[in-house]
Amino acid sequence: MRPIKQLGFAPMSEINREVMLNEHIPYRLSLLRDGFLPWVPPCQHTNQAFEAGVLSGRILLSFLGIGCDRKTGTLKEDHSHDAIDKKTDDVKAPDVGAAFVDLGNLSSVEKNILATFIRGAHKACAHFTIESDHKLDLPAYKQAAPIIFRLMHDQFRKNAQAWPKWTN
Repeated sequence: MRPIKQLGFAPMSEINREVMLNEHIPYRLSLLRDGFLPWVPPCQHTNQAFEAGVLSGRILLSFLGIGCDRKTGTLKEDHSHDAIDKKTDDVKAPDVGAAFVDLGNLSSVEKNILATFIRGAHKACAHFTIESDHKLDLPAYKQAAPIIFRLMHDQFRKNAQAWPKWTN
C-alpha cells in the first residue's frame, strides 16, 4: 500500500511503475484484443476470451478515470483510489505518469458505447446477475474495444516519459 498524495494520484516506485507499464497494462490490452479472435463465439456465455477481454476493458477504463453511474447509466469520472487510512494499492493513470481521460473529449456516441460496455461488464462478468438486460454482446464489445485502445494510446502520448514499450 502506498500513500495517496491527492485525488487521483498515488505515486509508485520506479520498479512498480515499470512493471505496471511493461507487464500488467500490455497483458490487459492483449486480453482485450483476444476478444476479437476469429473463433470467438457470438455470446459471452460460451467464451472465456470474451469475458477476459470485457473485464480487462473495464479495468483499463477505470485506470483511465472512466466509470459509469449506476443510477443514470451514464459515464462519470472515476478518479479516486480505493483506500484504507489514506493508502491504496489501486493504480490509476496519473500514478504512472499518464493522464485521466477528459470525458468532454468523447462524443456522445462514444460515451453511450462505453457506458453500455461498463454496465455490461458489471452485470455480465464482474458480478453474478440474472435478467439484468445488460446489452453486452459481441457487437457492443467490438464497438467499445477500439475506443479503449485509442484512449490508452492517447493518454500515454501526452507524456513521453510514461510511454511504455507496448505503444511503439
